[in-house]
Amino acid sequence: MDYNDLFKVKPVSDYDVKDGKVALVVEEKKPVVHVMGEGKVEGDFYADEVSWIDVKRLAIVGDPNGGEKREIYLFDGTLTPILKDNYDNFSPLFIGQDKFYFLSNREGETIHLYLYEGGEITRISKGKEPVSNLCVSSGGRKVAYSQGIYDDDVHLVDVETWDEEVIGFKSSEEVPASSECFTSEGVIFLSNRDNFFDVGEYRGGKISWLRKSSWDKLEALLFNGELAYVEDVVGDFKLILGEREVVSKGYNRELKVDQGYLYFLGSYHGRFTDLYRVGKDGVVERLSDSMQGVSGDFVEPKKVSYESFDGTTTHALLYARGNEDRGVVYIHGGPDWECVNSFSPTIQFLVSKGFKVICPNYRGSTGFGRKFNHMNDGDLGGGDLKDVVFSTKVLGVRKIAITGASYGGYLTMMAVTKYPDIWCRAVAVVPFVNWFTEKQLEREVLKQYDEVKMGNNPDLLRDRSPIFFVDRIKTPLLLLAGENDPRCPAEETLQVVNKLKERGVEIEYTIYKDEGHGFSKIENYVDSIRKTVEFISKCEEENTR
Repeated sequence: MDYNDLFKVKPVSDYDVKDGKVALVVEEKKPVVHVMGEGKVEGDFYADEVSWIDVKRLAIVGDPNGGEKREIYLFDGTLTPILKDNYDNFSPLFIGQDKFYFLSNREGETIHLYLYEGGEITRISKGKEPVSNLCVSSGGRKVAYSQGIYDDDVHLVDVETWDEEVIGFKSSEEVPASSECFTSEGVIFLSNRDNFFDVGEYRGGKISWLRKSSWDKLEALLFNGELAYVEDVVGDFKLILGEREVVSKGYNRELKVDQGYLYFLGSYHGRFTDLYRVGKDGVVERLSDSMQGVSGDFVEPKKVSYESFDGTTTHALLYARGNEDRGVVYIHGGPDWECVNSFSPTIQFLVSKGFKVICPNYRGSTGFGRKFNHMNDGDLGGGDLKDVVFSTKVLGVRKIAITGASYGGYLTMMAVTKYPDIWCRAVAVVPFVNWFTEKQLEREVLKQYDEVKMGNNPDLLRDRSPIFFVDRIKTPLLLLAGENDPRCPAEETLQVVNKLKERGVEIEYTIYKDEGHGFSKIENYVDSIRKTVEFISKCEEENTR
């Protein structure tokens, strides 16, 4: 595989299926919609989500420029806007001809659940905390959703009587288990009240537990009378049906049932994301072709663990052939995310260039229980950064570069300012660097999360803001950002550029036009990977400027 091959691949990022009819969001020159067997649907936007209204009509969510002011369109042979009003409108679930639930920030302070009916919009959710994870009953009378910040409850609302039930436990998160969470008599949900996410069913005011284990369960629904669920085992999102592992490796998610098949998206170290389905016989069938003939000698990650500065066991994925003399620490974003066994062109290119790559699941990562996920509360850029630094011992090489995107970009900047003598090269992709400006400029729902996760202690915020320590940077640095990013605004990147220029230090950076928190245009996506890999490939033992 080479960089030009990335122009050929066609990963799937979203899908929906109804009565055997499949619609996909496919990443081509930009993300577009494909209706399998019929053709392509293109609009003046980056396609983000698809949802069937009926077999002849499709709802499409599009983002005009990466700024997360998404719009909802109807496609019935012609593309017609339904909601296009400068708010972030997404996740439509239709329950009638001109009636659907959706999520939006249209009141400015957070994400709420709304009902659209014939042009009239009614807010369903109450309170001030964000809503996520929608699920609608057959016929649409009841809707389930989660609401909260690290203490989510499941809300069940009957939109005819406006009766509401709440599923929740103290100091835990409860969420609908999938987009098809309703059963004939109840609701399937996930809860981490016992540390790991388990699968429960709420029926008639009572809860029964369907699956418990010492790994997080991330989705669950009923398929042919059995529980189908995804279990996260150190980055492998295993698909399990009853007691059988149907798919044991890779990043598998977005379960849906249609006409006797269980559909899902899947990726692994050697293949981009495709749509799959499995029938009653347990045979898995791939329905799309993300790789388009592109192949390579791709390295499968090894699951490793190490002891961090305070004795905490930290899990990681290690990519290596065994003869490398240089290494890269690859930091995942979030922080509420983890290293997953999916296809990463950046990592595979780095390995092909002779680098050993480690992706550490620093404290605060998901996948290892609620307690571990909250170990960095009020300490972002502290213990988690030390976990990242301690991962270099696993690499066992002298020349080490560091890179990451989003929160991973932030930790990259923290690493080169707090531990400036370790790194030979650094690439920060869509980072933030200043807690004070980030909390002012980031989108509304992230302000809420950061308030809970990090707090407002000005001394701590300053100490954990790399912008105040750029004079310590010794590492050659590359910064990449999106012009319209509402999560880690490009202004954060430009603060570093301007500070270094004031000191007479040249810095390499790119601000991609018409891009947001990630790069959707294929030329920008490929360019960002090429720049990252080639910049790191110049890694030398001497890292002083």
